[in-house]
Amino acid sequence: SILSVLLLLPVLVVFDQHNESAAPCFSAHAFTLAPQPAGFSPNFVADLARKRYGTTEEDAPPMKDKVVVITGAAGGIGCALTNVVHDLGGTVVAMDRNTTGLDSLQKSLGSSRVVTLPTQHEDMASVAKSADDILSRFGGTGIDMLVNNAGLTYPPDAEPGGRRMNSAQGHDLAFTVNYLSHFLLVEKLLPCLSAPHCRVVHLTSTYHWKVDGSEIIPNSSEGPIAYQSDPAKQGPKHIERSYANTKLAQIWHSRSIRGCESVCACPTWVGTGIGGEGARDFLERFAFPVNGAGIASALNAMFRSSEELGDALNDGQSLVANSRILEYLPLKNLWTSEWVTKQGWRDSIVDFGGLILLLGQRFTFEEFLVQKSSPESFNNEEWRDALYQWSLDEVRPWL
Repeated sequence: SILSVLLLLPVLVVFDQHNESAAPCFSAHAFTLAPQPAGFSPNFVADLARKRYGTTEEDAPPMKDKVVVITGAAGGIGCALTNVVHDLGGTVVAMDRNTTGLDSLQKSLGSSRVVTLPTQHEDMASVAKSADDILSRFGGTGIDMLVNNAGLTYPPDAEPGGRRMNSAQGHDLAFTVNYLSHFLLVEKLLPCLSAPHCRVVHLTSTYHWKVDGSEIIPNSSEGPIAYQSDPAKQGPKHIERSYANTKLAQIWHSRSIRGCESVCACPTWVGTGIGGEGARDFLERFAFPVNGAGIASALNAMFRSSEELGDALNDGQSLVANSRILEYLPLKNLWTSEWVTKQGWRDSIVDFGGLILLLGQRFTFEEFLVQKSSPESFNNEEWRDALYQWSLDEVRPWL
């Protein structure tokens, strides 16, 4: 029955996500959730960009002479956004560790309006060098937008303290790539982001609801627990919470930025390789397509007006989303309470909510949605300021 399939599907989702070598659980043709939302048409996106930048001539490229820096640009969401900006007439600075992917991107677009910068986001020195290259080329004219998209999750076989989980500086890899490298990039480029309509866009996640912020505040001279590479200094669920911790850190960072608009966007489940190649096929079957609804939130964060974004900007309490599933989940005040969090139940509740989101995002897709983020994302300014100051001190050698 349909009910049986729906009850079984979360089990299949978990099996596939946590076993990269597993064979597909079932054929993509055996079960179809619902037709995918269409996403945005090129004309619709062009109209958004035209309104954003005040382009009056109908035949003029909406982003002519605009410069956008995109991290993680060689594949997935970053590649799709690079293509959009290029099609709108803008210049893209594409940053990624994947040099082969950057070469393919350059060849496919075949344009002088694409500048590729091989960058190792796990190495702060590499990020700083790329930032200096950007400043030397565009410092005089300014940068119009920075899209912090590069990110990773740990594979199922990751071992705490293993080399695959360490940055070049010997700290936690995910925290460095997803958060701290982008913090450094913003600090380096912020003086150049003073052009009219400048904006920083952070690709974050609703998964930040999983954590309460206690593991990302600097509670010792060594920094946040989530930043530690020594298993003896990590939290008991370091791997399971690593992604959520970095996403909450991103949101805190966005709300600390001054002198430029900053906004966070959650793309929900998208068919990319962020979970590893073993999970890519599964996500491509069931999640939003990367060239469709999967970039809707990012495009809204990039091109909607300040008035439309409202509470999602800077020191607000919301982010840009594309599904109302979270709003339908009951008792959020209960499962984000201190008692439930300390019992460890919050992790399981949010994991289950993530599966519900995967199942329901097609049915609840919204073209544009400003959605409240978790209470911890906005209700403790002291913690947020502490992380900002620690991060500034941590990246100071590369500023």
